[in-house]
Amino acid sequence: MGPSRRRTGKVSDITRQLGLAGIAVVWLFKIVEPDGTPRIPPVLLTAAKFIIIGLALDLLQYVVATLVWGIFNRRKEDEGLTAEDKFDAPRQLNWPALFFFWSKIPMILIAYGYILQFLINRITK
Repeated sequence: MGPSRRRTGKVSDITRQLGLAGIAVVWLFKIVEPDGTPRIPPVLLTAAKFIIIGLALDLLQYVVATLVWGIFNRRKEDEGLTAEDKFDAPRQLNWPALFFFWSKIPMILIAYGYILQFLINRITK
């Protein structure tokens, strides 16, 4: 595994952890109504939506990459190539996964902008 692949894997791990931690923050600051019903403040609900989108994009990155490379490998096997054979793969095979990779990061960052806004308002009140 090359250095670039390790870094993108680490970015994915951190993004996923931030997403899960963000959900915990949203849950921690939920408001419990007098009848016992939990309610999430609107700014945190917006953050939660972005987190869910970010985590869904994270999942899609891996699902799509697995599907694309699985199909590509199957086609190469059908052509009679083996694991020892050398061949080039088109760069475009990575584009769908890269789209999801680069899309999930801003979703989590936007979510944390809303969480930060909530926390600043809560502290300054």
